[in-house]
Amino acid sequence: MRVGIFVEVVKAQFHTGISRYVKKLVETLVSQNHPDTTYYLYYQRQPGEQKLDWLTAHKQVKHRPLWTPVNLLSEHPSVWWKYYLPLVMKLDGIDVFHGPNHSVPVSGKVPTVLTIHDIAYFYMKVHGEGLDRMLKRTTLENIARATHIVAVSESTANDIIREGAAAEKTSVIYQGYEPNPGEASESSTILNHPIASLTPYLLFIGTVQPRKNVEYLIDEFARVSSKIPHRLIIAGAPAESQHTVEQKIAEYGLDDRVLLTGFISDEERHTLYKHADLFLYPSLYEGFGLVILEAMSYGVPVITGNNSSLPEAAGDAGIKVDIETQGALGEAILLLINDSHLRQKLIEKGLTHCHSFGWEDSARQMMTLYRQLARS
Repeated sequence: MRVGIFVEVVKAQFHTGISRYVKKLVETLVSQNHPDTTYYLYYQRQPGEQKLDWLTAHKQVKHRPLWTPVNLLSEHPSVWWKYYLPLVMKLDGIDVFHGPNHSVPVSGKVPTVLTIHDIAYFYMKVHGEGLDRMLKRTTLENIARATHIVAVSESTANDIIREGAAAEKTSVIYQGYEPNPGEASESSTILNHPIASLTPYLLFIGTVQPRKNVEYLIDEFARVSSKIPHRLIIAGAPAESQHTVEQKIAEYGLDDRVLLTGFISDEERHTLYKHADLFLYPSLYEGFGLVILEAMSYGVPVITGNNSSLPEAAGDAGIKVDIETQGALGEAILLLINDSHLRQKLIEKGLTHCHSFGWEDSARQMMTLYRQLARS
């Protein structure tokens, strides 16, 4: 069986949610040793660009870096998805194609799997009015043309069915999480700040954008900051909310209590989880919320929202609050900081809960789906 997978996002210098998903899914599929399967990895290659150095030594992996004029995919996506990629797939004899990032080819007879991570842009401003409107249109088109749709949570599946996806061709395959990689060096630093000088702290990891609700997080931390010794570390790439968040920090006089790290490396991510007392994730909407499982795998108690897919990710191992209610997050922070028995209970539950979401299971379910579609 020949499986084509569009892996353009793996080329990113820094890996965030979807690129981590694609990378771990493909690596796990390859590691599971399906000797009858060859994986064709499709991505753009512009003049002078080096071939992607990833899984190149594996005999069941074939890289298909397709020469592409600058900005063709971003400025003229229909050319890529309607003509170029389907032609190459036909020449390669692909049996099933997986678009793990919301897009599948427009034409051709190859069965396709479409992964939808979330559709926040249907319900709130995410990327700006124009881009959100375009994403709504293209998402609906891809949902209609895909042979099968994979949602990363029941919440996302319900959302896309509500927006018109056929229930009979929609299923849920939870993504895995990356386990705690082990002990980090005690000399690890974050942006030249020794961890010892930052502890104790509360942690948030995510892009500083409206959907992540970081402004609410600052408001709630300000409510309780005088009652706890903790700092708040906000680790993630700056985005639309950055300026407002910085203003709030200054207005509350919290410059010495809140640290905005900017983008963090995997090593920094590991070190921050390792030393955190609580993980806070009051997002307005998530397709799944993988960072919740990551935090739990480090033995960090989690407080998150009771909306979208977050209850699925947290299960009964995290505290879920109504993020529309002022004071709700702050009260939960004080509750956990002051109740060591509850913290320990959540730590134990979290360590068990996170292991119910594994990449091995995700990859096995995906392979079963590939085989079903290839035979259809």
